[in-house]
Amino acid sequence: MSKQLEQKIKDLPQKPGVYVFKDAKGLVLYVGKAIKLKNRVSSYFKRDGDDGRGPRIQQMISLIRDLNYTVTDNETESLILEKNFISQLKPKYNVDLRDDKNYLFIKINIKDEIPTIGYERKLMDRSSRYFGPYTSGLAIKDTLRMLRNIFPYCSNKKIGNKPCFFYHIGKCPGVCFGKISTQEYRDNYIKKIIQFLEGRQSQVLKDLQKQMRSFASHKQFEKAAKVRNQIFALNRVLERQKLVYPKKLDQDVFSVYTDLPAMPRVKQSDKAWQAGGVASINLFMIREGKLIQKENFIMENTKQVPVDEILQSFLERYYLEASSIPKEVLLPAQIIPDELYPVFIGRRFPKFTVPVQGQRLQLLKLGQENAKQYLESTTDKHLLEEARLLASLKELQRVLDLPNLPGRIEAYDISNIQGTNPVGSMVVFDFARPKKSDYRKFKINKKQTPDDFAMMREMLERRFRNDWPLPDLILIDGGKGQLNAALSVLQVSGSRFQVIGLAKRLEEIFTPLNTSPLILPTNSQALYLLQRIRDEAHRFGVKYHRHLRSKGSLSSVLDQISGIGPAKKKTLLQKFGSAAKVRSASLTELAAIVGSKTAEKIKASL
Repeated sequence: MSKQLEQKIKDLPQKPGVYVFKDAKGLVLYVGKAIKLKNRVSSYFKRDGDDGRGPRIQQMISLIRDLNYTVTDNETESLILEKNFISQLKPKYNVDLRDDKNYLFIKINIKDEIPTIGYERKLMDRSSRYFGPYTSGLAIKDTLRMLRNIFPYCSNKKIGNKPCFFYHIGKCPGVCFGKISTQEYRDNYIKKIIQFLEGRQSQVLKDLQKQMRSFASHKQFEKAAKVRNQIFALNRVLERQKLVYPKKLDQDVFSVYTDLPAMPRVKQSDKAWQAGGVASINLFMIREGKLIQKENFIMENTKQVPVDEILQSFLERYYLEASSIPKEVLLPAQIIPDELYPVFIGRRFPKFTVPVQGQRLQLLKLGQENAKQYLESTTDKHLLEEARLLASLKELQRVLDLPNLPGRIEAYDISNIQGTNPVGSMVVFDFARPKKSDYRKFKINKKQTPDDFAMMREMLERRFRNDWPLPDLILIDGGKGQLNAALSVLQVSGSRFQVIGLAKRLEEIFTPLNTSPLILPTNSQALYLLQRIRDEAHRFGVKYHRHLRSKGSLSSVLDQISGIGPAKKKTLLQKFGSAAKVRSASLTELAAIVGSKTAEKIKASL
């Protein structure tokens, strides 16, 4: 250990936070959290002989040359920050849940006048209720469709004069136009939907039966009939749920499958250290004794990671966002429950159990079989996709006679209408996949008249003045003229890259050395890849052009209204953001910013 690193460790505070280990090149090796940073980081460098660490961790420690840290206010905050760092930095030695953009949550926006129900990928709004995560978009849509059949809910946020679309097809109780009050809607619909999503279906059924009897005793037979239909629909759902226990138990059952036999860590020499690079986790969610939901998750970077560590890392991430907490969690390996306390602050802390016999062990084995099937099917799809992309790159290398595989492909396009608001776009594909972090957009400054060739030259000149990664292949959206414009820039700059043009009309490929274009078969994987990249560059450029055009149209209209100068125009743009929002703003909202007289002029002009 270097003296500089040793001093950094000595200077660490005894506070909660997140630490980042780096190697000699500055690459991130590992991200971890700690209740006391100094104690936790120092423990990695204690020489106590065989301290139970596996070869994976020992190898990581041998590579550590530097560290950074961030102090947090509490343990929960450090857990959230660790999760964000792992997602952003992708450290080599962290076990990571596969990209959370795949997972969805049902969202009930309680603060709206009419609580709305939908789904989102991230838990952004603390005032809303979230349920999940769901790993399948189809599953979450089926759940919402089923909920609407049992408890018709409204799609509007506010009460208006007209009923919403769903009211006309019998899927909304009419809260949107005042047929029932918002309080009645919250009590009889939203409250029951929340109970259902929490897994308390039996309680919902009892409440409905009680409500039906109450309506019938007061001779409100129409309302009683509606509740009866809800009971029938709910019973049909409950009948389809598998009964696991005769008692009303709440459990989450997690099973793990890796390429090689999954077993908890025992000794450094055991096969548990030979786990594969990807692991699959199966969840059986049991509520009131019934299996109500099954989910599958993929954990990456799990090579040589024992099952208990995979579970420990996964459970921290899962229960940080999970909406439903059971009384008991069944696991195939023993974890350290104390390390999960920050995740459950303010919520029930479940009992973690490792079954050794009986029905609970059979559930774990069934879950492992499900996890195995899911991993194999997912891996097959992934391998097929990778093979297809690699084949398209190899074909492209062959037909263009490139010296190397075109790993980084940059595509350029110009977007304008008769020279107005001209913009350029640059998109990057890294081994046939879009790399959106490297996308760039250019506002053309020199030419405001229709001259795509000059605009292309300006964009490329500005691109190669920047110290960005160099491409293996440049794709220009256009024919021979656009290609020559690009070549002129590269010749002046002294850069040597393979450049091609792809013309839309016949999908002709123009190259610098050939006078006649290259035409590939319509079923060519290389052509399909080039079309994808070209179309993505066009989409990205058109989006930016439309943004500038909408700002320009708003400015030109506002410039023609007397009483609005640059300051007021800037204020309006900052407040409303777009022309459509300024037009839809009420007179009162406009008057609060520019005064009543000017607001009236704006409404009259727009």
